[in-house]
Amino acid sequence: MFRQGLLHIVRPRPSDTRGLLYAGGIDAEGMIVGGKVRSPTSGEVYEVKNGYLDLLETRLGAANVANLTNFIPGAGRGYEPLWRVHSLGLLTGEPFSTERELRIISELVGVYRGGLYLDVGCSAGLYARGLARAIGDKGDVIGIDISPSMLKEADSRARKIGARASFARADAHNLPFAEASFSGVVCGGTLNELGDPARALRETRRVLRVGGRVAIMGILRAETPHGRRLQRFLSSGGVRFFEPDELRSVLDHAGLETDPLRTYGTVFFAGATSRG
Repeated sequence: MFRQGLLHIVRPRPSDTRGLLYAGGIDAEGMIVGGKVRSPTSGEVYEVKNGYLDLLETRLGAANVANLTNFIPGAGRGYEPLWRVHSLGLLTGEPFSTERELRIISELVGVYRGGLYLDVGCSAGLYARGLARAIGDKGDVIGIDISPSMLKEADSRARKIGARASFARADAHNLPFAEASFSGVVCGGTLNELGDPARALRETRRVLRVGGRVAIMGILRAETPHGRRLQRFLSSGGVRFFEPDELRSVLDHAGLETDPLRTYGTVFFAGATSRG
């Protein structure tokens, strides 16, 4: 679904000077369940279907093999129960529930009722629906991803718990939103899989309001020989792993003032504030 009241900030093309307009379909309580939206600048028409607004249309949006795995049939359904709920425990070597992860992300992004938040690379919507539940009907969350399977699952999971989140198929390297639209941006693991993380962070800074917050969870470069070997294998598929100084540098160059990193084994949580 996609909230009709958020269309005014959606700019799929850099040339779009105005937000999208609802062109009709099925809606309920301000949420577009299915239908079409139109750009008044280009005349381009986009469809809301399968639980999300598709802004990429025929474009794949994948930058590497790691991205392509999210297009495998059933990837969305299996992602959280088979991997996501166990991932941080496996990576950190300590009990690390998704509830604990969400508490850290919410704290770092400074979530508050009335804010507008963006989940970049939302996968099956863990962060998006967590934030949506936290802010209730006093704010909004948009989750974006390139995978139709993930977005369909994200919408389904959000609806099951009554979390009013909007979802769109879009590319983190070219965020389809007006400047200074969001109170905060969250990102869980996606930074490691992007073809150009520096560009994505510059885009993140562009759509953030001055003083807006960023909260990122990701993976650092391993220090053990076994970990390094595994990461070299994953790197062949396009996954990259950051040194702490490299991560701080790329955030700084994007115009984000970083907090001290929180690290748990190879897992990091980074908080940052958009500079004016």
